Amino acid sequence: MTSSSSAPSSTWSLLARLWRDYFSRYIGRLVPALLAMIVLALTLAAIPFVVEAINGAFSGDRSGPNQRFRPSLAQVKQFGPWILVGLGLCYALAQYAQNRLTLGAALNTLRDIQNDMMARFLTLPFAEQQREQSGAIAARFTNDIQILRETLTRSTNGVRDVLQLLSLCATMIYYDVILFFAVIAIYLVLGAPIAWLGKRLRQVARDGQEKTGDVAGAVTQSVRGSAMIKSYGMESQEHARTARLFDERNTLLKRSAYLRAINEPFVFLVGAIAMAIIVIIMGGRVSSGNLDGPAISGFIVALLLLSQPARGLSTLYAVVQEGLSAFERILTIIDAAPEQDASDGASLIPGKGHIQFEDVSFSYDQDRVLNNITLDIPSGQTLALVGMSGAGKSTLTALLARLYPLTHGQILIDGQSISDVTLSSLRANIALVTQDAILFDTSLADNIGFGNPDASRDEIVAAAKAAAIHDFIEQLPNGYDTMAGENGQRLSGGQRQRISIARAFLKNAPILILDEPTSALDAETEAAVQKTLSKLQDGRTTIIIAHRLATIRSADTIAVLEHGAIKEFGTHEQLMANNSTYRQLVELQGQ
Repeated sequence: MTSSSSAPSSTWSLLARLWRDYFSRYIGRLVPALLAMIVLALTLAAIPFVVEAINGAFSGDRSGPNQRFRPSLAQVKQFGPWILVGLGLCYALAQYAQNRLTLGAALNTLRDIQNDMMARFLTLPFAEQQREQSGAIAARFTNDIQILRETLTRSTNGVRDVLQLLSLCATMIYYDVILFFAVIAIYLVLGAPIAWLGKRLRQVARDGQEKTGDVAGAVTQSVRGSAMIKSYGMESQEHARTARLFDERNTLLKRSAYLRAINEPFVFLVGAIAMAIIVIIMGGRVSSGNLDGPAISGFIVALLLLSQPARGLSTLYAVVQEGLSAFERILTIIDAAPEQDASDGASLIPGKGHIQFEDVSFSYDQDRVLNNITLDIPSGQTLALVGMSGAGKSTLTALLARLYPLTHGQILIDGQSISDVTLSSLRANIALVTQDAILFDTSLADNIGFGNPDASRDEIVAAAKAAAIHDFIEQLPNGYDTMAGENGQRLSGGQRQRISIARAFLKNAPILILDEPTSALDAETEAAVQKTLSKLQDGRTTIIIAHRLATIRSADTIAVLEHGAIKEFGTHEQLMANNSTYRQLVELQGQ
């Protein structure tokens, strides 16, 4: 899906866009959250000093290095527990406030992004909507949003981790600046192999996940194609294909398991080496009088507390990059150019539905689909479009609803060019019944009222009666409030089609498009549905697309399309009287 402008690619431009367009809306939440993070950092930084004071009181060291005052044992016994409980309560409340505020802002931001995505997707040109597979588009709303959620959450926590890291570093520097820089240098040097091991582990895990997807796809194909596999005697070949994938996945899983097996002991060993070096340096600092036992305990507590925000920040960059990549994919929808309405277009004046195609041509992706189509469909009459798949039948009706822009020529409805009227007024005058009756997982009443949300229940019932579906609906436990299920899965094909016809009845548009409305039905159901369609066509200008030619005998005129051009035109009788393509098609179907 292309964007109307080049999508931002740099990290900073994407972050700026995310802040400017979305996150900044919730500054009222983020400022208190920042204050809570500062409280968290200060509370965390206070803990080493409390530990030092308690250690000093218990050991009797009342005066620390640089003559720092330390409380007595009695003071610690009297106030120490209250201070510890107070720090714990302060930390807990600040963390709850920060989590609540930042998560609320992140979730609201994701909701806003999804709303913008859907609002823009619904206004995209039909060709753009069809350019990508539905699963890929749905993934933008689900998988990419989930990845972005993780990024937003981790990013706000990253601010907290930075503040905590700075406060704890300041505490360690306060204790002993030389020891602080020595510790940092040691962990930077010894941490390099750990970082390399972690990077290698992530790469192998990612390869394993991709291979797991390949295995899942292969197994699904084998299960779905089991009849074909047996019919062609391909069991051994299919087993060999999947076995190769199983072996490849097994190799990656073992590699990942072995790396995980070495990771923990290696980290422990590196930590032990680091602590050994630190102990040597601490011994020297104590001997020189710069540190004592209680101060060392405070420094070590600060060092231990430092590990949590340090780990969080070490993985933040990868998380942010993954989230920004998802955001960039999301922007391909949000930044896409919407469907263009007629500039200063007037509303289509409702008339009797006289349709004229004047020298209409259309090209899609540089391929000519329609060539110089000229048709005149008087109001109230029915035109049937016949031809092989790909002849341009559906494209012709799509042009009438302006789902695609005209390449050449014009289409008139009651003398008004559809290019000069608003899309809403144009489409309000057209009702559509397709082969695949599209139903939504809402009530049957809502499905019938789709396109006319202000319709009363009486009007919905009247439309259902006209479509001969009312009696069936009344027999359901919840009647018109029965849920249709995803794509109407709780209904039969004929029932779904009748709901679709009732929807067209309720819209009461002067122009009706029937795109192979009975091709997916059995003969008995088709005959029943055909009766309701005939009733629906009464008084409306109708364009029928049909492969089953028996359903269009009564059409006023029939146009046979071939390679995007009208090859034959006339009534059923006229076309059958000649050795026409239409006659050959009818005889081929045994009609």
